[in-house]
Amino acid sequence: MSQSPRLLIPGPTEVDSEVARAALRPMIGHRGPEISELLRDVLPRVQSALNTAQSVYPLACSATGAMEAAVRNAAPGPFLHLVCGAFSARWSEIRAACCLPGDDIVVEWGEPILPAQLAEALSRKKYGAVTLVHNETSTGVMNPLPELAAVVRQHDDLLLLVDTVSSMAAVELRLDAWGVDLCLAGTQKAWAMPPGLTLCAVSERALKQSARAAGKGLYLDWQCHEASLRKWQTPSTPPISLLFQLRAALDRAEREGWGARYARHAAMQQLCMGWAERRNFRPFAREGYRSMSVSALEAPGVDLSALLSRLRGRGIIMGAGYGKTKPTVFRVGHMGEWTVDGLEAVLTACDEELGGMAVG
Repeated sequence: MSQSPRLLIPGPTEVDSEVARAALRPMIGHRGPEISELLRDVLPRVQSALNTAQSVYPLACSATGAMEAAVRNAAPGPFLHLVCGAFSARWSEIRAACCLPGDDIVVEWGEPILPAQLAEALSRKKYGAVTLVHNETSTGVMNPLPELAAVVRQHDDLLLLVDTVSSMAAVELRLDAWGVDLCLAGTQKAWAMPPGLTLCAVSERALKQSARAAGKGLYLDWQCHEASLRKWQTPSTPPISLLFQLRAALDRAEREGWGARYARHAAMQQLCMGWAERRNFRPFAREGYRSMSVSALEAPGVDLSALLSRLRGRGIIMGAGYGKTKPTVFRVGHMGEWTVDGLEAVLTACDEELGGMAVG
């Protein structure tokens, strides 16, 4: 193993040296032609990756900030939150903190949100927006976004707001074809960049609602971002070094090919699932709804705290369970720059450490 810790947590992920070096480029002004040239380069390439003509805003905040912006900008009526873990519950927490009305559909951790559940809830009450986490990193569940979006699109003027924090750049997203109105992701996960930049795609439907919304604040008002984007600018100082790194990350992804990138993530998930089966570990997420970027595994009889500590001693950092799953689950983040060969070497190291532990 290298001397630097190897990060297999659900994020932040490892940053390739090419991307890291991009932050060392000389600084440019945030109101001159250089920033416009940079935005004109990177943002259409993000649109292409997301299969969308929607505006993409580069927000200088974490994904949680973009979620709050969506709540404040987007809903003409109550929210319906699809909750299957800690991060999907965050949508509801943000909405409540903004003193706005809403309801939750809650399923057991490890279970996905199914289209029939959404359709039944929408048949009982009129909502302004539905929120979803596509890939729930607390449980390793990937929700069926295209099918859920199809249910939403059966209702006029209903917006679909989606957190794709740990799926964007790991699996194919087709925002326009599916009818997604808001799609956001921080770049510290499958984009394999440092934290601090969130990419946010916003539909025309959502922008029209934003124009009518009150109490949005200023910093993350979509109307301000849209007006600036039309001039290839940002309404406030952007994270310029992170935009340099986004360009480098796009270069790497495009050289690999987006299809090849998605296939690599699927192959890493299959490798991890096969390894778990051989060790009699149980995937926490239901079969058919398992994440391509993070595997949550139950390990009966294994002292997970000791295992993670032993791995850390070898420079391998894996994720403990999140929230109520912490005592019984560990999480393997396999996204971004990780490869099948690299993941296989880490799982072999896991086997070696497990071989030296007493199993109850």
